Amino acid sequence: MKPFAIMIFILLFLLPPVTGADGVLDDLQVDNDADSSPLPGPGAGAAISDFPVAQKSGQPDSSTYEYRIGPLDLIEVEVFQAQELSRETRVNTEGYASLPLIGPVKVAGLTAREAERRIEKVLKEKYLQDPHVTVFIKEYESQKITVEGWVKNPGVFPLKGKTTFLQAIANAKGMDRLADFDEVAIFRTENGKTTGYILSYRQVRAGKQIDPVLKSGDIIVVNRSGSKAAWKLFSETLTSFVGWSVLF
Repeated sequence: MKPFAIMIFILLFLLPPVTGADGVLDDLQVDNDADSSPLPGPGAGAAISDFPVAQKSGQPDSSTYEYRIGPLDLIEVEVFQAQELSRETRVNTEGYASLPLIGPVKVAGLTAREAERRIEKVLKEKYLQDPHVTVFIKEYESQKITVEGWVKNPGVFPLKGKTTFLQAIANAKGMDRLADFDEVAIFRTENGKTTGYILSYRQVRAGKQIDPVLKSGDIIVVNRSGSKAAWKLFSETLTSFVGWSVLF
């Protein structure tokens, strides 16, 4: 048997089975026949199994989310027809915003609208008869999420208001071609307990699973697809031996 034929035989024998060419050539095609029920717990992917957490199918809570101001956020406070009372200020580590005349006001933990009402109340008690205040959040520094693993631009991202799972993946420039599109983990820590949830990127995109709203501290972990990695190794090996490239 020729050396090339021997090499092909060895590769085909050693590589793990794959699910089909559509999983390799068309990552973004949604399988409309896929079961719409949530996926079971995570498989053997090291990035998921290494986390010492409880694991659940389904999605994390996706109740209505409003961003709450936190330490180090930069906010702009505008008082209608009172420019001298308006200011851009950074919330200090104790959660207070320092404002003209009225001094520090506790705004951490409040939504922008709640902060407006609180500042209006203080102004009304001391200086103005009917104040109208608008609060803009200009820099989101206190709340962040992490996207890691097989995405194109992993990192830590500020949570700018309501952000869903798909938006977070988009912020990370999308899924890498070697990513596992069917089992993506979201880890959430609440009350000292970390829980892992498994989502299918394909099914969320197709509307078959809820696109959950993320919370500060959430970690998204995208594992590598074993079958896609095997095809990549196979194509690279063939290229190195005979100059033939498999489309990937």
